[in-house]
Amino acid sequence: MAVTATGADDVTVEALIDDPYPIYARLRHESPVCHVPAVGLWFVTRWADVVAAAEDTACFPASMADSPLDRSLGGRNVLTVDGGEHERKRAPMENTLRPRNVEASAPAIVERIANGLIDGFLADGEADLKTAYCEPLAASSLAEVIGLHGLDAPTLQRWFHELATGTSNYEGDPVKQQVAERTSAEVDATLRPMLAAVLERPDGTMISDMLHAESGDLEEKMRGFMPTLKLALIDGLQEPGDGLGSTLAGVLGNEDQRPVFLDDPAGLARQAVDEGIRWVSPIGTQGRAAGHGASVAGVEIPEGQAVGLIIPSANRDESVWGPTADRYDLFRARHANAAFGFGPHFCVGHQLARVQMRTGVRLLAERLPGLHLDPQRPPVFRGWEYRGPASLHARWS
Repeated sequence: MAVTATGADDVTVEALIDDPYPIYARLRHESPVCHVPAVGLWFVTRWADVVAAAEDTACFPASMADSPLDRSLGGRNVLTVDGGEHERKRAPMENTLRPRNVEASAPAIVERIANGLIDGFLADGEADLKTAYCEPLAASSLAEVIGLHGLDAPTLQRWFHELATGTSNYEGDPVKQQVAERTSAEVDATLRPMLAAVLERPDGTMISDMLHAESGDLEEKMRGFMPTLKLALIDGLQEPGDGLGSTLAGVLGNEDQRPVFLDDPAGLARQAVDEGIRWVSPIGTQGRAAGHGASVAGVEIPEGQAVGLIIPSANRDESVWGPTADRYDLFRARHANAAFGFGPHFCVGHQLARVQMRTGVRLLAERLPGLHLDPQRPPVFRGWEYRGPASLHARWS
C-alpha cells in the first residue's frame, strides 16, 4: 500500500547551507521520503533506503532532467548516465584510479606535495589549514596523478569553487548558473592547447586515456569527455579537501581523542579519516530520476521527478550508527560509510581521495608538535551539497 509523503515546505536553501543535519534528522523520523520544494528534489534520508535506491538503476536512473551537473559541466557525464554509456565514460579513468594503481604511484606524490606545503608554514606556529594545506594538497596531487600539467593550485581551487556553485544549484539561481557556465568555458579554453598536444602524443595519463577513448576530431572529443573531466576536478578537489578538513576538525576538536591520535597518527590515520567523512560527508547527494514504478519505503515518487539520495543523512542514521551518530568518534566500531556513494556510480576516485586524506592527516600530526585547533577561531562549517569547514585555524608548538 502506498504511503502519503509529507512535504518539507519549510526547508530553505539558506537553512540547508547553514546546517542541514537537524533537518535531515527531523526528516528521517517524520518524513524519510519527501519532496523539498526549495531545491526541487525528493529527499531520501534513511540509510537502508539510500542504499536500495542507489543500487536500483531501473527505478532510479541517473539521467535526472535538467541536472545541475549537466547544465554546469557542459553535457552528460559519468554520473548522469547509466549502462553501457556509463561504462564507456568510466573505463578510461580506471587505469589511473584503480586502487592497486593508486597505491603504487600516488602515496609518494601526495607525501612530497604535503611536505612541501608544511615546509611553507611550519615555522609560523599557526595557519588556516583549510586554505594553506587541505585544498592545495588536494588540487596539486590530483593534477599530478591524472596528468593535468601546467596549472597552479589557486587556479584549480578557483575552478572548483566556481563550477561547484553551479553543480549544487538545484534551486536554479541564474546568477550561480552564470558563474559556473563562465568557468566551464574557461576550463575548455585553457585546456584545449594541452589536449591538442596530447592528441598528437599520447602520454598514458588519465586525461590522455579519456581523450583518446572518444571518437572524432579534438572538438568532438572534448564535447564527449570534458564534462566528466570537469566532474573529476570538482570531486577530486572537494572530497579530499573538505574530507581532510572535517577529519582534522573532528579529531583535533575532541580533547579525549586528540592526544591518542597525535601519539600514533600512522596507526590511526585510516580510522580517523573514515570517521571524518562519515561525521561530515563531503558530498551531499547522489542525484537520480524517478523511473516508472519508483517507490521508496512505500512512498511512490512520480515518474520523472528529481531525487536526491542524501548521503550525509544516511551517514548519521541512528539505526546504523547509534545514539552518538552526530558525534565524531575516533573509536567508533568499523562500518562502511556512504561518503563515496553506492551502486554502479560509486566514486571511481575513492582510493586516491583516501590516500590524500590519510597521508595529509598523518603528516600534519607527525610534523607539527602539539597540533591543536585555535580556540579563539573555531571551525565554521558551510554547505549542504558540498560541506566542510570554511576555515581551519590551528596552532602548534
